[in-house]
Amino acid sequence: MTADRAVPTDAVRVTPGPVCLMPRDTFTGRPPALPVTAVVERRDDDGRWSPEKSARVVTTPTGARLMPSLAVPAGRPPGGEHGVCRMRVRLVSPYLLDAEHPDGVEFDAPASGVPAVTPVLLLPLPAYPFPPETRLLGGRVVVRRSVMPRSAAGPPPGAPVVGALVTAGARDDPGHIPPVGEPWTDFAATARDGAFRLPLRGPGSRVAAGAVADADTEWFTVTVTGPPGRGGPPVTVHLPAQDITATGFVIEVP
Repeated sequence: MTADRAVPTDAVRVTPGPVCLMPRDTFTGRPPALPVTAVVERRDDDGRWSPEKSARVVTTPTGARLMPSLAVPAGRPPGGEHGVCRMRVRLVSPYLLDAEHPDGVEFDAPASGVPAVTPVLLLPLPAYPFPPETRLLGGRVVVRRSVMPRSAAGPPPGAPVVGALVTAGARDDPGHIPPVGEPWTDFAATARDGAFRLPLRGPGSRVAAGAVADADTEWFTVTVTGPPGRGGPPVTVHLPAQDITATGFVIEVP
């Protein structure tokens, strides 16, 4: 067997383009095995984004998404300064969400030099096929209901918050004893209706000695961070293990 034939068929030998995405499923810690589609778009002169069907996306054996050829298509005048066009790539999946880049990763094309490598953390959406034994907290993230009038431009109270980051870990404060071992964090993202399913794979904390509470109860901390561009600080709530089965758990954010 020659050296060329020994190369895996999916190890396409190309010159990388001006963008390389390295997606990682935060639940498995590995490149996503679930379906993820890379959508490449080009910004028109009027500022609108349109699909760029001529852009070929290559998935390497390590799960990286490379765009090896992003030159201006034949017959189309180059846009932007010095013929550079503004483009973006979005990773779309019914099971995973890139909450850090809700509008995609933008870049200029054509470009020269070494391509920028962008790590992309994909968070589980409610449709994610978790293993049956996974402990899950189900709920929704909505806009906080307040007695103060909201701006007419903002979302109404009770509206779902889409694309929020939801994290969980063992409760960590002076009144609780964290579990033995390395600290852990699990992740999830909210869907269009604000719903999330958050895995809780690590143990919770226990109440410190002398506290008036059930010493055997596990305690967790759940933090919600709004999507990029949305104002308001993160919201943190504490809950005991018996509340994890509540599918109607609601967290309100500013």
